[in-house]
Amino acid sequence: MSQNFLERCNEKMQSLYDCCGKKVNELYAKLAEEVQSLYNHCKAQASELVAKLLEKVQLLYNGCLEKIAAVIAQVKAVIAVAAAVAKIQLTMLERRVRLHVMSIVNKLQAKQQEIVGRMKARYHALLSTWRRNQHFTFWFIPADGQNIAKTHVKKTHLKYALTAVASFLVFVSCTIGVLAHFAVQNEQQKQELAAYKQTKSEQEQTIRQLRLMAETNQKKLAALSKLEDQVRSQMEKNGAQLPPKSNASDYAGQGGPVLGSANPANIVLEQEKNIGLEADAKKVDLENLLSAIETENYRRDVTPSQWPTSGGSISSPFGGRANPFGGYGRDWHPGIDIANDYGAPVYASAAGYVQQAGWYGGYGIYARINHDYGYQTAYGHMSRVVCSAGQYVKKGEIIGYVGSTGYSTGPHLHFEVIHYGEQVDPSSLM
Repeated sequence: MSQNFLERCNEKMQSLYDCCGKKVNELYAKLAEEVQSLYNHCKAQASELVAKLLEKVQLLYNGCLEKIAAVIAQVKAVIAVAAAVAKIQLTMLERRVRLHVMSIVNKLQAKQQEIVGRMKARYHALLSTWRRNQHFTFWFIPADGQNIAKTHVKKTHLKYALTAVASFLVFVSCTIGVLAHFAVQNEQQKQELAAYKQTKSEQEQTIRQLRLMAETNQKKLAALSKLEDQVRSQMEKNGAQLPPKSNASDYAGQGGPVLGSANPANIVLEQEKNIGLEADAKKVDLENLLSAIETENYRRDVTPSQWPTSGGSISSPFGGRANPFGGYGRDWHPGIDIANDYGAPVYASAAGYVQQAGWYGGYGIYARINHDYGYQTAYGHMSRVVCSAGQYVKKGEIIGYVGSTGYSTGPHLHFEVIHYGEQVDPSSLM
């Protein structure tokens, strides 16, 4: 009776053990499926985030280039307009000054001709009198007509007196001419000063506007640089190899409290020059960053990291194991076995070219794919292969279906990863 009781207990314990084992296997399969699903979801989210960041970087980069081109065009247009306006104002000023000077000259010439005519008449009359007489009598008559006086003057004495009077008149004429010249020059300088003040005011207004635009563009370039740093930070977290940033000293600013021989316009032009250099440097940085992103995406695409089946669980790990065919001893397992339903799809773990596809000894129906960076992947015991040698397959593309061909105890996929000729544990890359 105790023997039967022990047998029943053993049966119950065996049944309970089998039930627990089954439950554990089911729970492990569900957990593996959930982990795989979570991994795929995180990977999709990361790819979407990188795509959005790239799109934002490209849009901001294009916008900055357009803004900088527009600012440069506006600066050129303002400079051209200012030059044209200054030229027109200078021409008009020259014309007004010329007309004013001509008017003054004409008036002086008319006055001069009138005075010359009178002087000529007086001169001829005096000359005639002068020639006929050697003595001249001058009468001095007071206003009341009393005490009239007269005096006789020799011709020689009168010569000296007339010479003195003529010298005085010449001196007065020269003085009037000099004063007239200074008056014209003073009027011209006043007009030139007024035009200069107007032009200077317009130039100062234009310079202020250009400074505001330069400051706005510098803020946009700073925002672009900050966004670039954020993209670099996210890529570094994913292990990407990034190119170095440009040297800021190439477009770094300088300054001081003294203007020296420069002027505000030269400062604005220097700022625009540095903005252009910084924009060119940012363009090179973003192009290098885009190249690094493309390189990283390509590296991820050709690195075996995708689980090669839909679901399934590892029934035999990589490395040493017990003989799976009921014999004694141990053997070396060069890959992992993924148990799954018969006919479940098999996916390429990375993009590459199919090197071999077909029956391959104990592997049964087999496929081998060459990837870049020294990687190869192998897939065995399939029920059917749907790729051919020489074909390029994308990452995640179906290349066959789970089976039990070759040396196999049941439906599963034998999956190997070879790196530069050495077999590695696929689980470390998944």
